Amino acid sequence: MVKRWIYLVSIISLLLIVLVVGCKDENIVMDAEKSIGILKAETTNLEEEEEENIIKDFRNIVKSNNEPFALVNFIDQNIDKVNEEYRVEMIRELEEVQEKYIEKYTEQLFIEDYQMELLSLSGLLQSTEDEAERDFSSFLFFDESKLEEIKNVNLKELVDKIFKGKYRLINMEGAFYPIIDYEKLKDYSKYLPDYIKDCIELKSMESNMPTILDGGLVISFDELSQRLIAAESYILKYPESIKHEEVLRLYGWYLRFYLEGSINTFIYDYASKEIKEEVLSSYYEVRDMDETITAEIVAKYIDIIEANDKIIDESVLSKVTELHSEAIARLESER
Repeated sequence: MVKRWIYLVSIISLLLIVLVVGCKDENIVMDAEKSIGILKAETTNLEEEEEENIIKDFRNIVKSNNEPFALVNFIDQNIDKVNEEYRVEMIRELEEVQEKYIEKYTEQLFIEDYQMELLSLSGLLQSTEDEAERDFSSFLFFDESKLEEIKNVNLKELVDKIFKGKYRLINMEGAFYPIIDYEKLKDYSKYLPDYIKDCIELKSMESNMPTILDGGLVISFDELSQRLIAAESYILKYPESIKHEEVLRLYGWYLRFYLEGSINTFIYDYASKEIKEEVLSSYYEVRDMDETITAEIVAKYIDIIEANDKIIDESVLSKVTELHSEAIARLESER
């Protein structure tokens, strides 16, 4: 009997020991989980605080009227340390400052004999035998690699700031002007949401090769149609984008040039007034594209042109404004 009692007491004691140890282990686990939770919260708070400090510093740089290259330098060092919302803000602010400084830099580029030195370095003042074989872009943009060849110290410093501010210098009417280089802004694409990234891609087409210069189209009607369709695709894909109105204006600009040409690039033969074959061929290709508003608008324009025996006169061109307005209204209604 005594042995049995001792046995029972031993079993109960063993169970109590197991329960106590188990409870201690459970408490250890719970304490560990609690500590991890606190650590995560503290880490998150520290990260948020760091992000807020970074964006405050950035806003101060903007408010202090710093030049674009200063913003670029700050963004390069910090864009990977902040959240997506702050990244978008950085790029939007950079664009606004870049736009503001275009006029200022243009004025500075026209002091003294700056333009003469730039034109000389670009080779535009020299006539060469192989000029016709040179790439058009070699005449159009100032070669950034020529920076070190600039002799005027002040001009060299100015051009250096311009390039570091993510501009390029474009030749228009025999002089160089700064434009935003969206190809360089693609450096930030991996940090940005699609609606900003795709907008930069769209605008890079224009900064890489402008649609129109000196009143004339410098790209083909086929390429213009591609830009037109790309703009429409963006508008329909991102109806609530903060870039919606900007891209819609770009679309409208492309559409008007596509339908009526420009003052130095007619869509018709000047002598016969008949529409140019390459233009009509481009219209047919766009018309045959499925499910695009642009295709439907161009189809209507083709009907108007063919009803007038392919002669482009005021009766045809007067319809452009109506078709243009219809396209814009339909795209806006998709929002």
